Amino acid sequence: MDDKKQSELKTRLLAAYEAALDEALAKAGPVEVMKLSGIEDLAMAVGEKVEEQVSRALAEAEGMQVVPGPQCPGCGREMRYKGQKKRYMETRSGRVELERAYYYCKHCRRGIFPPG
Repeated sequence: MDDKKQSELKTRLLAAYEAALDEALAKAGPVEVMKLSGIEDLAMAVGEKVEEQVSRALAEAEGMQVVPGPQCPGCGREMRYKGQKKRYMETRSGRVELERAYYYCKHCRRGIFPPG
């Protein structure tokens, strides 16, 4: 990526970060009265949004098509693709090794291999 594109990407991401932080702070109410757990929740919510925006922007800059992950069966949030993982299945003819897409929800700490 050339310097101009990188600078434009950085500017766009910083604006997105600022918007995410402003939105989270507006929802949180007065910071002076927040408990530590509320502060952590706010930080994690902003971090998740920024993480998603950076990942999406960099993937798109490289020409990759970003598709949403499946919904977590536990909390309903979008799960993150973690690559191809090996899985072993017992069949009538014996144990078979498969490599399938694996998704993980960091909120519920659940991982799934979607059907397919």
